[in-house]
Amino acid sequence: MTSPAQVARRGARLRLSPDVRIPQILDAALALFAERGFAAARMDDLAQRCELSKGGLYAHFASKDEVLEALLQRALAAPALTPPREPLPLSPTQLADWLIEQLYDRLQDPQTQAALRLLVAESERVPHLVAQWHQRVVQPYVDALGRLMQQTLAASGRRDPLLAQEPWMALSPALQALLMELLLPDLRPRPLERARAAHRALLLRLLGA
Repeated sequence: MTSPAQVARRGARLRLSPDVRIPQILDAALALFAERGFAAARMDDLAQRCELSKGGLYAHFASKDEVLEALLQRALAAPALTPPREPLPLSPTQLADWLIEQLYDRLQDPQTQAALRLLVAESERVPHLVAQWHQRVVQPYVDALGRLMQQTLAASGRRDPLLAQEPWMALSPALQALLMELLLPDLRPRPLERARAAHRALLLRLLGA
């Protein structure tokens, strides 16, 4: 039997504003989809996990596809690109350390990993979100990195333009490590932990440090 206290708590939750409620629903959806897969998860399951009635859930989202799209839209929003602490132009060592910190702090976040796993699994369902991921997340990193590479290489007298012309190549080891983390999560030692040091060493060599 439901106690008066439980009824009161549920009533309070139902009165939450959409600005509070929607993030709660999306957090629950990410956990549910990661646990059961998108195809197997049901709106009933999500409502139960959010402690909402099915009608309460449908007041915010008309379908499971709509939940997925909102979830990926949130996950794929461009992250804050923290500027380097040191004055520009950076030395090769400063640039490598800044990039490694930017990449691996984000890639080691469990929610980021879950969102990317979901994006890969459902990419055919939401191709426009894949395009947005490239535009909002990948391309800003590549553009910012290209500018920093050009400044660093010019200041250090390096004539090799490869990384300045193709800055995406500086990101490739992290993306490979993330792929291994998603596909083979039980490997020991963890790929991201190994990749961080190896990636830094590779960048320093390419930058001539």
